[in-house]
Amino acid sequence: MDTNATTDDDVKAIKKVGEEFFAGVNAGDLDRRMATMDPDVVIMPPDHPSIVGKEEIRRLSHDYSATFEEKCSLVYDEVETAGHWGFARATVTGTRTSKSGGGVEKVSLKNLWIVKRQADGEWKFWRIMFNSTIPPLISSKESSTMNSE
Repeated sequence: MDTNATTDDDVKAIKKVGEEFFAGVNAGDLDRRMATMDPDVVIMPPDHPSIVGKEEIRRLSHDYSATFEEKCSLVYDEVETAGHWGFARATVTGTRTSKSGGGVEKVSLKNLWIVKRQADGEWKFWRIMFNSTIPPLISSKESSTMNSE
């Protein structure tokens, strides 16, 4: 028997990590989100430097949550494991609303998560990568620059 084979229990446990994270997002519960992360977690957001470590992620997430409210749903596309490592590919859709009275924005993200089995057997986020499926708005100046190249 292959001891590295992905089991149904592993898949369920890894899916629970993302489900718990987004339950925390939807509830505005930062502690609930942070509980899903390995101490050495790294988030690699698009167009920004990597965010390294739980404490830096907590600080930035606190600031973000003070500015926006998000309501999201999660659909898994793929989950696999190899020993104490796993990955999940998922799609997140929903809305982001400015708390200062701004409009509502659509959220549609492609995600690739690397998870790590902890010493107690629990899975946690170790690396988080994502990008939007919604094309960015390009100003007329940027558009003319791109077309002239």
